[in-house]
This record gives sequence, structure tokens and C-alpha cells, in this order.
Amino acid sequence: MIVALSHHLSWIAYVMGAFNLGLLTSPLWGDLADKKHLHRMLFFGGFIVIIGALAALPFLRGLIIWCLLIFLAGVGTSAVATVATLFVVEFAPKNEWEERLGWLQTFNGAGQVAGLLLAGIFVINIKLGMLCAAFILIPALWIGAKGLPVKTRLNDLRNGIGQKMRRELDWHFMAQFSHAELLGGDLIRFSHHLSLRGFRQMKKSLRTAFGRFILSWFAAAFAVAAFFAYFPVAMQKAYDVAPVLTSSVYGLTAAASLALYAFGGQLSRRVGAERVYRWSLLTRLLGFTLLAFGLFMPVPPIIPGLMGFVMIISAWPLLSISSTILTADLAPFSEGAAMGLYNAAGAIATVIGTFLSGPLIQLIGYPTLPIMGAAGIVVALLSGRGLLSAHSFRSNISQK
Repeated sequence: MIVALSHHLSWIAYVMGAFNLGLLTSPLWGDLADKKHLHRMLFFGGFIVIIGALAALPFLRGLIIWCLLIFLAGVGTSAVATVATLFVVEFAPKNEWEERLGWLQTFNGAGQVAGLLLAGIFVINIKLGMLCAAFILIPALWIGAKGLPVKTRLNDLRNGIGQKMRRELDWHFMAQFSHAELLGGDLIRFSHHLSLRGFRQMKKSLRTAFGRFILSWFAAAFAVAAFFAYFPVAMQKAYDVAPVLTSSVYGLTAAASLALYAFGGQLSRRVGAERVYRWSLLTRLLGFTLLAFGLFMPVPPIIPGLMGFVMIISAWPLLSISSTILTADLAPFSEGAAMGLYNAAGAIATVIGTFLSGPLIQLIGYPTLPIMGAAGIVVALLSGRGLLSAHSFRSNISQK
């Protein structure tokens, strides 16, 4: 829609960057929910903001107004996702938090897969698709009004249940539940990303294996930022893949990849999370290499384009599981603070990478995607070498 109406390819980066920026407001909603007990107001308010932004978007034009509306959609998404994780602890005792949060995240990811498949239907009428997306959220408001608690049931929110949840979750267990990589798709990261406490702890970890891993994760997230901002239009214009096929392939690949979560947990225990992390990065590097092959070699671009596209998407489950386990294993302080830094690194890298892709696309065109992708993955691989061995060596030195 952005390219069709504005004829400015770089505008995609700025509009999607505004959405990513809106997602960074999650600490504000978590603090308000914890301190002011505004759970229902924030949850339903977030839905209303998203509905309003989606409904207005097809009827308004201009970079500034689009950025504002999409930023509000990001803010609303952030509020809904942040408070959704806090609602879980009102329904269940502490020993059930991980499983219930995991299933919440899984169903959210399944909804995104269904949305991708529906998007393929509405590419012929984008305005109708936007309005339908807004309309679909109305039943969510009704279901929430019927089922969500007015007051806390099992926990005292005055004790900062959000902070307690973040501190005491079993992140090894949580890693095995599926979640989408699309913007706004990982519900659990909204429970605490951009942890200020985690940033204060960062000085302690800069020279540790954990510090190198955070740099690696930042580079890995930066690598795919442009890809996820531009893939619908890039697949059509650069690789001759119809938008309907792009949405369908993405949805089907993401659905098929759900089975890799259970396998990824078992594989990480068998061969080690660091090795699985490296394998998944190499898979993405191969995917970006295929995208470059389709652009620079005298071959029909659709075949290497689709192959690279599928490899980049299908690498996510193993990358997600292994990186979460590594965060917990390498943490030089509490796992909650470490997960805060992990999520913050990914979120900030996505914002920077998305905004940066705009002028680069304007300057060199679609080769920006494989170039940024390959460069980021190479940095991630180099930064992520020998993490656990270095961590074990440092731990042994400290004990002596």
C-alpha cells in the first residue's frame, strides 16, 4: 500500500520503523499496570488504538500521518501484549505460569500465521484488507470483556507481580514454546524488554561471554530488520513472486516450523545450545546468499528468491530456542535482567536496522536486503564463537 500510493520505496522503512518504535513503549505499560492497577484499561485501550489506526490508514496519505498512525498501532500492540502476559498470572498459581504463558504465545503465533494466509487474499484490495483487520479485533474486545478478571484473584498486584514474574520464570522451559518472528509476534518479550535494571547491569557483562552474546544477538536482529520491513514488495519487484504466493509461502513455512520448537529443545540439550545457535545463523546466511544469487546471477530470480526466503524464515525456531537458552546459561546476574538485555538488544537493533534500510534502499535498491543480512549474520557468527567455553573458563577462574 505504501509504495502503491506514495511511489517512494524508502517510505516503507520509515513507516515500519515507526511501528517498531511504538513497540519500545512496553516498559511504560508494564510499570503502569504494576503500579496503578490499570490492567483492563490498558488492555482494551490498546485494542481500540489499533482498531482506530488500521481503520484510518487506508483513507489518509502522507509520510508523517502514516508514521503517526503506525506508531500508534505499535503502541497499542505493545500495551496489549505487555498486559496480556500480566493477566496470565491472575488466573493461575506460580507453578503454572510458564506453561500458560507459553501457550498464550503459541496461540498468538498461530493467529499471525492465519493472518499471513488471509493477507494473501486481500492483496487485490488493500483498503478492504485493512478494514477487515480492524473489524477482526472487535470480537477480541468482547471476549476479553467476558473472560478477563476485574480484580486480581490469586496474586497481590501491589507486590509488583510483573517484576516477580520476570524474575522467577523458567526461561529454559519457556524457550520451547513457539512464537512468531513477525513484528509484535513475540508476546513474552513485551513482558520486560528494555529493562532499565538490566541496562544498569550491562557494565558488569561487557567483557564477559554474555556481553559478546548480546552483541551477537544485536547483529542477528539487525541483519533481518530490512528483510522483514521490505519482503512483501521485494519478493514481488525483485524476485517476480506474486504477493499472494509470498503470503502463502510465509504462512505455510511458519506453520510447518512450529514442529521445530520441540525438536529444537531436544537438539539443544543433545548437542548444546551454542552449536544450534551457530547452525541457525549459518542457515540464515545461506538464505541471504541465495537472495543475493537471485539478484546478481543470470538466473530466474524466483527460484533462489523463494529458497532463500524459506530458509530465513525456517531458521527462526532453532535460533529462538538456542538464543533464549544461551541467555539463561550465560547470564552473569539474574536471568530476568539478562532476558531484559536480550530483548532490548533485539528490539533496538530492529529499530535501527529498519530506519537505516530506508536511505540504503534509496541508494542501492533491493541488494540492500541480502547485503545487510549477510553482514549482520557474519558479525553475529564472529561475536558468538566460543561463548560457553569462555564462560566456563571465567567461572572457574572466579571460583579459584
